[in-house]
Amino acid sequence: MNHFFTQNGDAEKLQQKLYELKEEMEGNNWLTPFWEDHYLKYRGSLPTGMHFNILVDRPQLPIVPTTSEIAGKVSFSVTEYYHQIIDEEVEPVTLKGAPLDMSQYKKFFRSVRIPQLYRDQFTVSDFDKANNFVVLIYRNHMYKVPVTNDEGQIYQSEKIAEAIDHIFQTEEEFGLNVGIFTTAERDAAAQIYNDLKAFDINTKNLETLQDALIVIAIDEDSENSEEAIENLMLNSTSKYYDKTIQLAITKKGRLGYSIEHTAVDGTTIFAVISHVNDGFLDNRQETIYTEECPEVCKLEWQISDEVEAALLSLQEESKARKKEYFVKSTTMHQFGADAIKAMKISPDAYFHMALQIAQYRSFGKLKSVYEPVSIRHYHEGRTECARATSMEKWALVQAVEAEKPVREIYALMEKASEAHTNRIMATRSGFGIERHMFGLEQVYLQYGETLGMNHLPSIFEDAGYRTLREDFLSTSGMAYDNVRSRIFGPVAEGGFGVAYILLNESISINISCRTSEEEQATALTAHILDALKELREIAEQAIGMRES
Repeated sequence: MNHFFTQNGDAEKLQQKLYELKEEMEGNNWLTPFWEDHYLKYRGSLPTGMHFNILVDRPQLPIVPTTSEIAGKVSFSVTEYYHQIIDEEVEPVTLKGAPLDMSQYKKFFRSVRIPQLYRDQFTVSDFDKANNFVVLIYRNHMYKVPVTNDEGQIYQSEKIAEAIDHIFQTEEEFGLNVGIFTTAERDAAAQIYNDLKAFDINTKNLETLQDALIVIAIDEDSENSEEAIENLMLNSTSKYYDKTIQLAITKKGRLGYSIEHTAVDGTTIFAVISHVNDGFLDNRQETIYTEECPEVCKLEWQISDEVEAALLSLQEESKARKKEYFVKSTTMHQFGADAIKAMKISPDAYFHMALQIAQYRSFGKLKSVYEPVSIRHYHEGRTECARATSMEKWALVQAVEAEKPVREIYALMEKASEAHTNRIMATRSGFGIERHMFGLEQVYLQYGETLGMNHLPSIFEDAGYRTLREDFLSTSGMAYDNVRSRIFGPVAEGGFGVAYILLNESISINISCRTSEEEQATALTAHILDALKELREIAEQAIGMRES
């Protein structure tokens, strides 16, 4: 492995080639093509492998809106935001005065992932205000719902709602679930996609789905928020997972977002969620652009016997897949970010301290924890990984388990918080290592022979490096007031997806895993809750001692 770092060694050869690629990109991010390749070459099922899902609180209005009214308002708000992006009227995003990259905004709408053999394709339709539409999926039937006219004027949400309500009043039976092909493993999805295109009417429908601003899925199965977040990821009825933004509306009026991860991240998609939420504010007056009424068009499909058999088979596979996964969502209301800040501890660091204690109590050791950090200070910046497991947290875990004095434990909490925050800041500033190492590995895979390298450098097969890269606990945190819960699938075999929401007065914990790890996930959740409370008691006692 030492040869990797020697003069004229493998690292130098790969790095030099990376510099050359950077120059060829003419100012664009060298990581972008490698990163897109990484996503588009994924061959598993999208819902559990490439999507993240967000459930927000229902609109708080004096009069509870109907499902069609919610769909109409969502359609209006999404279109309005799309126009603002086209007109460059979206307020620039900054962090502590520094501007953040906003290139992902251009990929929110009219974008789709197209299944292909070996490597999928991601495409975004050209900006155009005229004749925009959303695709609404209801009881597996798909409808093209116009949201702008020939002149690019947005239809009123009330008019869109009336058109959608007509669908609800007239469509009684469930149709063949064509969209379920987007849940198949990608090579199988590509085969069905290509078979569908054997008929011109299907080709046109697929183009319609591609050009739609978003997909709106009507979820009639979820009775509560726990079912709604699970069904976003695991219920394939009335869904189309290839779309970048798929927004689900439950019969209880909750909004859920299922986001295909290829082109966008959670840190950017909240711009859309925020704009849609603002559209429901009681004091917001909707701009009237036109008095016209949209005319809905139902998408009719021509399905061969072979494709129908494949879709019906996928229906059974989807039911089986749902049973293979376990989702556990819990919210602790005793305290949240405000109380943690009063302890003089970073809320994100605090959660990860509790998570490490819980991990040790659940599994008897600490394994690698993935924590993404936005690096949008850089052009086309996506995320870097900070790795939340650290020696400072390990020292804290040992002290807590040994029941050391509270002053000693609190001092270790302060050290762990400082180390965690410093690592996040360094990572955000471009000093993370994993994306760089990923880039060097991709350079070898694509250009190794031309560089005279016949074997993958041993560092990439090193046991320590592989242990670091194993996402046993794949985590993602946020602090957004309207979010009820959030979930994504586990990454590592036998691992867990851990999504957490740190609000001022509550902490939401959402864990996903395979059903075979259900007991461990339940225990892990309980241990996290216990650790959160224990650390608070320790901190408050120690602070009280200092002040007395």
